[in-house]
This record gives sequence, structure tokens and C-alpha cells, in this order.
Amino acid sequence: MKTDSGVSFKLVISFASLCLFLPFSTLAQSPSASPHSKSGLLQPFTYRDVKLAGGPMGVQAKEARDFYLNLSEDNLLHGFRKRAGLPTPGNPMGGWYDPEGFAGAHPFGQYVSALARMFANTGDSRYKEKVARLVHGFHETLAADGYFYSSEKVHKEWPNYLYDKNCIGMRDAFNLTGNKEALVVLKKMTDWAVTNLPRRRDEWYTLPENLYSCHALTGDSRYLQMAKEYDYSKEFYDPFANGGNAFTPKLHAYSHVNTLMSAAKTYEVTGDEKYFKALENAWTFLTTTQMYASGGWGPGERFVTPGQGKFAESIEKSDSHFETPCGAYANVNLDRYMLRFTGSPKYGDNMERVLLNGMLATLPMQPDGKTFYYSDYRSGTQKKYFRDLWPCCSGTFAQITADYPLDIYFHNENGIYVNLFANSTVQWEHRKQAVTLEQVTDFPETDTTTLTIRMRKPDRFTLNVRVPAWTSGAVTVKINSKIVKVENSPGSFLKIERSWSDGDKVQVTLPMAPHYEAIAPESPNVRALLYGPMLLVALTDKPVSLTENDARINVVKGSNKLPAFHTHDDKLTFLPIHKVKDERYTTYFTIGAGSGG
Repeated sequence: MKTDSGVSFKLVISFASLCLFLPFSTLAQSPSASPHSKSGLLQPFTYRDVKLAGGPMGVQAKEARDFYLNLSEDNLLHGFRKRAGLPTPGNPMGGWYDPEGFAGAHPFGQYVSALARMFANTGDSRYKEKVARLVHGFHETLAADGYFYSSEKVHKEWPNYLYDKNCIGMRDAFNLTGNKEALVVLKKMTDWAVTNLPRRRDEWYTLPENLYSCHALTGDSRYLQMAKEYDYSKEFYDPFANGGNAFTPKLHAYSHVNTLMSAAKTYEVTGDEKYFKALENAWTFLTTTQMYASGGWGPGERFVTPGQGKFAESIEKSDSHFETPCGAYANVNLDRYMLRFTGSPKYGDNMERVLLNGMLATLPMQPDGKTFYYSDYRSGTQKKYFRDLWPCCSGTFAQITADYPLDIYFHNENGIYVNLFANSTVQWEHRKQAVTLEQVTDFPETDTTTLTIRMRKPDRFTLNVRVPAWTSGAVTVKINSKIVKVENSPGSFLKIERSWSDGDKVQVTLPMAPHYEAIAPESPNVRALLYGPMLLVALTDKPVSLTENDARINVVKGSNKLPAFHTHDDKLTFLPIHKVKDERYTTYFTIGAGSGG
């Protein structure tokens, strides 16, 4: 290949140098010296403050907005109307959504929630109007006592799960679109739930997070009481707070990472340090004992007992290594809470990894309800859709993509923090002056991002940019095309404090290099290959076994933005997993002096 100047450039990286890079799991074990606060050392921006402008995140978010905006409202309401004895225009949606399916109409509230978030971000009235029609249609189907399920089957099998999701939908419909009818619906559902909802059965684990939010929204003390009734301290939070690992194989993985959001909300509301300790330790155990190189976790939707070689065994024993939209949604929410509480960039590193190699590596939603559910890390596999239509991941797919604006930037009274590298703008009010920060980047295909500041008059504040732990080599910072020295190190925020003027440009280059990560300490020869934060998979339909000599990587930079990646003998070609479409690929390789083939 050739560079734009016509000169080929090939970088050969030896296996030994590749292994100099610490695995992410090792980096995550570093004890946090950061202070923390329940009110947050960093503050989030709102949906309205941040606008995506293309790039992988922007494209996926736009596709998701278009998809969910076009869902048939009559189809979504069909089961509810049938149960209520009302006319049923439209058609049953089938799959998990069917009233007699696995969990009838379970993502309805998530769809409403996501559409409300999409309105809050875009200001497009079509999303607000769709939310209003769905809330009204759902309201019409509620029984006099507030009973709201689409069938007796789902009421018996998933009572808490459905109440939780519908609370989210009505809460966001009111909070983000101003829909007052949604608050009426929420009260009616809760009138029924207070008396009739079974406590701590089926998937109830995230209820406290949403109940605390509903209490803050309404002032209704019943939500506060129910939040306490669903607290998971004795069985789950307390072991983590005391330094133990409560991630055991008997537990459903997604639910038990998702329940950490209830611990986070409880800490935010009460300030009880027990919950913060539980969060901090759970995050460390998750990233050091359960996490694949992609940022995914939970093979077969279960945790793995560490230290017994089972994590490496899971690669070929399972085809369901990560419940991706649901798991990524839980993981990113946890990272966002922890980043806010502590200001530590390691949570941004983890968020970046699971978004890039998880969510951005999914297949798009299909009109008939086909949904990408599991990431598959077997040898010679292909990406595929889930066997059933409209599963739970169709709901979290909507929510996590709608939440992308919340993940990119944070702020405090002294400055802006750039957490993710994505084409976007953020509006920030600093000392009664509107400041706009525009980010233009081809990340992750290139290692540079450019930040342009727009403001009416000069002002002093700090621009903070995350320097990821994967950064290899010297970080270059240019201000208005001039190189400046800024203290930084991998796994930190570089800080530029100065007086800024309208039109100032900051260019930051964060060098990437290939590096291998062992799947677990007890399986050091089972490794995945990354380039910066990108998981590189081998384009092959076979298992891969390499000697240390064969494992050397050529990075070929040419006219394309993304380099090409090959073994030094060109026998294997690698591609970032988020770029894979229908190709067969292998994620983990056996590497060692005695390996070959």
C-alpha cells in the first residue's frame, strides 16, 4: 500500500514488544486514589447540550432514531388493546413482544423512553408527538385499578420487569417531553403495583434506581418505600462492599451488572459509603475477572469462576459470549456513574472499549424485529441475528444509542472534559457565557482529534482531554497549529488551562500500537489482538495458533485512514471487529513457542 505521498510505510511489531503492553484488566486493578462525591466531581451534559455529527456513533444513533420513529404505533399497542377489549388495528408483532410470547410487550416502555430521549437530543417534534400518541394509547388500555400488562402470562412471569420498563417510559415521557398524561399513567400503574406487585421476583434488580428517580420527580413517598423494599444489599452489595466477589456462575450476568445502577442511585440519594465501595469493587472484579478484550462479559449470560481456566474454555464452548446491547447499556451506565462520582478516566477507557467493540460492532435492527443479541468470539464464526424477534436487546439498543450524547463530554465549574472521541458539538455555559466546543475526528480510524472553541469574548477555563491507558508513545498537542508541551500520561486527563478566544483550535494526537491481551492470568497463551482500543479479529474460518515469531504484526499505513494489519508473513489479515460485516473471523489465538499452524 502507499501513503498519500506515494511512499509505502510498514511498521513491524515483534511479539515481545506487543506483550510489553499491560492488559486492560491489569490496568484496571490499580487502586483508585481519586476522591469521590455522591453529587459528582464531574457533571453530565443534557441530551440537548450535545449534538452528534456523523462518525461511527453518529451514524448508528441516526439509524436507530429513524428505525424507532417508524415503528407502527398500532402494532406496539396491539396486545394491550386486545387485553382491554378495545379495537385492534395493526398487527401482532410476534416474537418476545407477543402477549403469549417470552415477555409480552416487555420493551414498550424502553421504546417510549428512547423516543423521549431522542426528542430531547434533536428537538424534532415527531419524536415528541409519537411519545404522546403511545402514552395516550397505552393509557386507554389500563384497567380501573391500574393493571397494565398485555397478558396474564407476562403478569405472572415478569411482573417486576414490566413495571420497571414502563416506569422508565412514563418517567422519561414526562421529564423529557413534558407529557403530563405520562405522569397520570405512572401514578395509576403504581397504585396497582404498591399493593399487587410481588417483591423481589423475576428481574427486579434495577427497580430501586428508577423508583428513586420517580420519587424525585413526583414527591410520592411510595416510590421511596418501594425502593428500600427492593434493596439488594444483603445478597449482593454487601459482599462487594466488604471486598468479596459476588459475581458467581449461578447469577444472570446482565441483571447483576444492571443492578449496580440501583446501588449507584442509592449512593447518589443517600450518600451511604457502603454503596460506593460496592460499586468500586464490583467494577474492578468485572473488569479484571469477567471481561473479554472486547469489553464484553457473561458467556451464556452467566459469570465465570475466575482462576480455573473456564474463561478460556468459554471461547469454544459458547456462541453467546456477550448479551451485547443489554450488557453494553448496563456497562456504560455503570462507567458513567463512576466517572461522574470520581472523575477517574479509567471509567472512560472502559466505556470506550465496550462501545467500540460491542455496540458499534452490532448489526442494525431489522424492520421485522430481527435483533443483534449475542457477540460471538468463537473461531471461524460470523455475526448473526438472534433466533427470536423483538427480544430485550431491541429495547436497550434504542436506549443506549439515544444516550450517546451523555457519554462524550462532562464538565465541572472549572472546565470541560472530553471523554470520548466522536464528531460532535457541546454547548456549555461558563460564567454566564455560552461556549461551544466542536470536535472533528476520524477516530478510531485515525489517532487525532481536533477541538474548536466558539465564544463571544475571551475567558479562562480548563480543557481536559482523556489520554487513554492504551496510548503508545508521546502525545502531541497543538494549539492553533503550534506544538505545546502539556503534562500527561496514559490513563489520565491532560489539562490545558488558559485564556481561550473564539476560533482557538486544539489538536490532540494519541498514538496507537498493536498489543496482545491474555484472556486470563491462568491462560497466558490465549490472547486477543488490539490496536489502541480496537479489537482486531483474524479473517479466517479456522482456529489460529501461532508461534511468538509468527505473531509479529505488520501495520501498513497507506492511502486509507485505517491501517492494514497482517502477520509479518502476510498469512493472516486482521480487521477491527466493528468493521466486520459477514466475514468469518477468529477473535482469540493460541500463541506460544510451541504453537504453530
